[in-house]
Amino acid sequence: MKTSMIALLLVLFTFGQVHAQKIYSTKAATVRFIAVDDKDIDATNTKAVSRLEANGKLSFIMLMKDFGFEMDLMQKHFNDEYVESDKFPRGIFNGQITNIKSVNFTKDGSYPIMVKGNMQVHGVNKAIETKGVIQISKGLPKATAKFTVSLKDFGIGGVLIKMVADQIDVEVVASYQ
Repeated sequence: MKTSMIALLLVLFTFGQVHAQKIYSTKAATVRFIAVDDKDIDATNTKAVSRLEANGKLSFIMLMKDFGFEMDLMQKHFNDEYVESDKFPRGIFNGQITNIKSVNFTKDGSYPIMVKGNMQVHGVNKAIETKGVIQISKGLPKATAKFTVSLKDFGIGGVLIKMVADQIDVEVVASYQ
């Protein structure tokens, strides 16, 4: 009888742990970038895949070719000359929400967050730290963040970068299921 009780408690404890580690995901996160000094350089990717775990682990992966520009020629230059998307097809972020305990996934509301992690673009890894917000609505999170990166930090350059922009504002929106 005692063994059965211990086994039952272990099963309940394990189920509680699994349940507490809820994983949210989306295949339609939006990543947008805008050149700081040239608002004509503006592209959006609406096919980023993201995963958010209730313990604060956060990841994004996207194909660089999925960024869309208003002008086809800009998209061609972006893929062929700048990010070299045939050689470096993906952008990746893996990180951690450092204050995840302040987010109540069971209560609707807006929760400021701090994210630290590693971003890989153009084959270069760079530590990123930024503020964001998780909005909980009906038990589902929506994460948003905005930060600035330097293209030189990722080995992206060229004549046009010198003339146009090195600083890029990145906006991220992910509505999870």
